[in-house]
Amino acid sequence: MNALLLLRSHLGAAFALGAVLLTALALTAVRFSFPTEFPGLELLLFGWLGVALGRLTIWARSSESNTAKGSAGTAEKVDQILRSVARLLQTHLTESDAFSERLHGASGRLAEHEASGPVNEIVMALIDDNRQMRDKLSDLRDQLEESRLHVLQLQHNLERSEEEGMRDVVTAIGNRRFFETAFAEELEKARTTGEDFCLALADLDRFKLVNDRFGHLVGDRLLRLFADILVQNVRGQDRVARFGGEEFAVMLPGAGLSEAVEAAERVRRVLESKQWSVEPTGERVGKVTVSFGVAKLRANETGADLLRRVDGHLYDAKARGRNRVVAEWPEDVPPLSRQTRGRRAASV
Repeated sequence: MNALLLLRSHLGAAFALGAVLLTALALTAVRFSFPTEFPGLELLLFGWLGVALGRLTIWARSSESNTAKGSAGTAEKVDQILRSVARLLQTHLTESDAFSERLHGASGRLAEHEASGPVNEIVMALIDDNRQMRDKLSDLRDQLEESRLHVLQLQHNLERSEEEGMRDVVTAIGNRRFFETAFAEELEKARTTGEDFCLALADLDRFKLVNDRFGHLVGDRLLRLFADILVQNVRGQDRVARFGGEEFAVMLPGAGLSEAVEAAERVRRVLESKQWSVEPTGERVGKVTVSFGVAKLRANETGADLLRRVDGHLYDAKARGRNRVVAEWPEDVPPLSRQTRGRRAASV
């Protein structure tokens, strides 16, 4: 397994080196032109170059996805390689132009001598060959630029698709898939840096009654409004996601337990202070409340254990009357039964 990981970690460099080598070979083939001995060699080499760049794109994207760092660096890497190849082509074009000018100058000087007929013909043939090579390089440069733009467009489309796949369609915040990815990231960062990390789960109280009485459109609107309240009342580095149904998760990196509880209390108070009504009829929905469970990551604790503890606190908040935030238990209050509901992801 370690050998496989080591091999995969060097694939990007191998494909990049292969792309540069193929470019050099292709340019050499174009420069010296072997039409009889190796017909189509230039096209073959540039075809291999395209395959190498394509494989580099796939490798870079897969690597970044596995490390959950997003795919923005992939486009940049591919773009840099394609730009390097384009610069190499431009250098050859510049040298070709300079060489052509020198040949024209030599041809002009030879034309002044009557005995230079055969030599002049050779020089003119060289000029013609050089012009053809320059045209080929120019076409290849244009094709490469077009390919670079196409790669960037594909990368942009892939990024948009991935982003949309991690966004909740109702609330426009992160969905469960986003939560699992971000949760794993934050856990790893907390273990590496030793900083505090807190997790909060929120559950809208008696949300099913709202859906049953007013319909799912009103319920969806309430979910969107609560998501807005969450986003507006947490810190910029905190990450919010819809955990499922009427449940939401807030990840608070670098926050102690008291700070996390304070943030949850702030959200709870804002929601409690609002009076909701159905538009356009104006029918009153009334006050909507939310319950929170909050916990801080312990040393050597797994993500599944942290999630289980937070879920237990949320369950207790519901059992104790709802509309409250429950974190670690005070010594004078015995914990209620915290039989976890068994629907949490144990794979994190």
